[in-house]
Amino acid sequence: MRRYLAGILKEFWLLKRDIHALMVLFVMPSLFILIMSLAMRDAFSQNSGVHLKAMVVCEENTTASRDFVAHLKAIKGFEWSEGKTTQVPAQMMERDILLGVVVRAGFDEATHKNTPQNRKLTVLISPEATPIAKILFETAVGGTAAKINMINQMSSLNPWMTREEKEAALVDKVWFEEHFLRGEESTDVRPTSVQQSVPAWLIFSMFFIIIPISNTFVNERRLGTLARLAVMNVSVTGVLLSKMIPYFVINQIQFVAMLMVGMFVVPRFGGDALNIGDNIGALLVVSSVLSFASISYALALASFVRTTDQAVTIGGVLNIIFAAIGGIMVPLFVMPDFMQQLALLSPMSWGLESFLALFLHNAHVSDILPPLGALILFGSICLGLAGWKLNRELKEAL
Repeated sequence: MRRYLAGILKEFWLLKRDIHALMVLFVMPSLFILIMSLAMRDAFSQNSGVHLKAMVVCEENTTASRDFVAHLKAIKGFEWSEGKTTQVPAQMMERDILLGVVVRAGFDEATHKNTPQNRKLTVLISPEATPIAKILFETAVGGTAAKINMINQMSSLNPWMTREEKEAALVDKVWFEEHFLRGEESTDVRPTSVQQSVPAWLIFSMFFIIIPISNTFVNERRLGTLARLAVMNVSVTGVLLSKMIPYFVINQIQFVAMLMVGMFVVPRFGGDALNIGDNIGALLVVSSVLSFASISYALALASFVRTTDQAVTIGGVLNIIFAAIGGIMVPLFVMPDFMQQLALLSPMSWGLESFLALFLHNAHVSDILPPLGALILFGSICLGLAGWKLNRELKEAL
């Protein structure tokens, strides 16, 4: 027992001296989480901060046309300007705007007579506008025109109602309900930038445990430590445990630190705060399984390399490949179908899938058994390879 404890303390002592490895494990993911959460906040937002530039032109000055413009400008997602009919094509040529709508004379009369407003509205679309921008704009214009028409129709039926009462009546008229579902009913829930960034870069940094582990392996070979362990009749299991336990503790400190960054640091810079939900126990299970897989992977790779340069090069390249295809660098939901299938080959993807299930769907451990099982199997295979290789080295050292 004392030998195992001495081995564990030795690993902590070596890690304490490796400042560069500690920076990789803590500073790098913290910076990535902060930068990527802020940089991708609008891209992940339901109400994206991207504004389509559009111009509205009124050829009549009536209550209906003024209301139409006011309601149109209240719609999020557009950057509106007002001008004359001749300005719209010219500004589209200059790429100042992509979309335009002209309120023709007679719009007010058409809304009171319940005639089609689109005959009194002309929508102008730049050739450079995307199909999605075109659909959004036409929907905004058509929906606003329909709203103005309903207000004016209510005026005919209830002339004593004020305009505020008419608009309130429209708001109170519920045609559908909108729910943001969680759990099994949820179908296409997408993460916020911080929900994506925190687990993604936490997983990425956990797999970079290969750097300090490989450093200790290489130094032990060079200094003859493995040979001395063999002479002392220390088992392979003891050697592996003495290395796994310290780095498991380091991984859990990483886990807590990165959650703190998402919850408290990112909001201080204007980003969204990370909501970790109520299932803390499931989060700890995912973190523990992920730590087992990443440490086992690092031990397997470190046991086969001979120099630190080899470990950094091979481990770094493999980590980047796992991250690229596993949804760490690019979210899975923006990937094409074949890339999403390819992501199943990355152990980082299994960990990310587990974290997102907890953050987005309030899942339980029983709901994420497949990715957790894959991580355990991956870690077990890697640990078996590390044990086999280390056992050979200890025998050769005798």
